[in-house]
Amino acid sequence: MFTYTYTVSDYNKMLQDLSELLHVKTKDNWLFFPEDVADGYYRVLKLSNGLDVNIINCTMNKDWLVHRIKEKNEYYTLRFDHITVPADFKIGIGGEIVEHNQQTIAVAYLTSSLFDWYYHGTKGTTFKGVNILIPKEWLGKLLGVDVFEEILSTYIALKSRSFNMEPLDKTYYDLMNEIMQEDVDHPFPNIYIQNRVQLLLERFFSHIHNRVSLADVKSNIRKDDIYAALKVEQLLVENFSAKPKSIEELSKKATMSSTKLKKIFKTVFGVSIYEYYQQKRMMCASELIAMHKYSLREVAEKIGYTNMHNFATAFKKHMKQDPIQFSNN
Repeated sequence: MFTYTYTVSDYNKMLQDLSELLHVKTKDNWLFFPEDVADGYYRVLKLSNGLDVNIINCTMNKDWLVHRIKEKNEYYTLRFDHITVPADFKIGIGGEIVEHNQQTIAVAYLTSSLFDWYYHGTKGTTFKGVNILIPKEWLGKLLGVDVFEEILSTYIALKSRSFNMEPLDKTYYDLMNEIMQEDVDHPFPNIYIQNRVQLLLERFFSHIHNRVSLADVKSNIRKDDIYAALKVEQLLVENFSAKPKSIEELSKKATMSSTKLKKIFKTVFGVSIYEYYQQKRMMCASELIAMHKYSLREVAEKIGYTNMHNFATAFKKHMKQDPIQFSNN
């Protein structure tokens, strides 16, 4: 299995990391995957307005897991993904998991660095994507949010009501295909690619404004409560080998009632506190297994299981494979 975990908010740094991980050289910010991992490329560029973009166009030759770990530095990523799935595929955003089986996923959506994000796919997945890094202040401009402190609250409101995601239409497809046609040995003029990426960006945010009035989706959750939920999430997943903290303990840390905490947590993360804990626990297990450094029993112990049967049952429920099958991939 190919596994890549990152926290960086700089696509050039990601390119360097992938180059070292895969032991391949880059050329003019293009990286071609080694054949045992994938057929295709990953590349980065910077728009004239300063926004960073990465482009990926490949077919995976092994099962794979890509995981962006949340961080305190707040920024956003607009993703345009066209993915053909031969078998199981998972998208994880915060506590929400979307599973797909034998179909094409074609979607544009906005994610925040304050939440985990991951893709878990199988061998044979064809992946075409254009990702644009958007700093907090830029997102405010694109959303038309004047008050800097309201940007996160607006994003949460869009996320909780699914306004931060939309299917790709023909115009999106055409723009992405034009971007993917570039050849490293015969590149288009840089302004040509920048123009197509800019059109993707503008189209997505114009659709948000056309679909909904942002005044109607203003979050009724205060910024302090959002950060309290983020703090609780950090406490919840800081040590899986220890007994999980109770709702009562977490609500005291958040200085709010348990009822309010459960409501806010589900609004922010999309699932209940316990469901989120289990999902993150199994995600941690999958990454430990993919490292091939620990036995399955050691992995189970690291995430707090003493009974291997219970561990295997929980793992299969969330990952759709038992630990042995996952390890063999």
